Amino acid sequence: MTSRMIGDFRVRCSVAHEDEQGYRVQIWTRRVGGTAPEKCWTVPGQAPFTNLHEAEQESRQLFQEINGVRFNGEPEFAHASA
Repeated sequence: MTSRMIGDFRVRCSVAHEDEQGYRVQIWTRRVGGTAPEKCWTVPGQAPFTNLHEAEQESRQLFQEINGVRFNGEPEFAHASA
């Protein structure tokens, strides 16, 4: 999976297989130039995917929707306007 810079953070998405629960999308952030480790984030309330293809599609979509990173590394997403 590709990565990109958002502010001072390198951001990437991946898919992880969880035993008997399916697949989950993970978002990884790491401050560039520091010694802090990479942090892993999941989307709150997102149900596991039953197959890898669906999880990979969601991963690509989420990656495009990340529009910022908070000081602690937590990704911020674009929200649809009302």
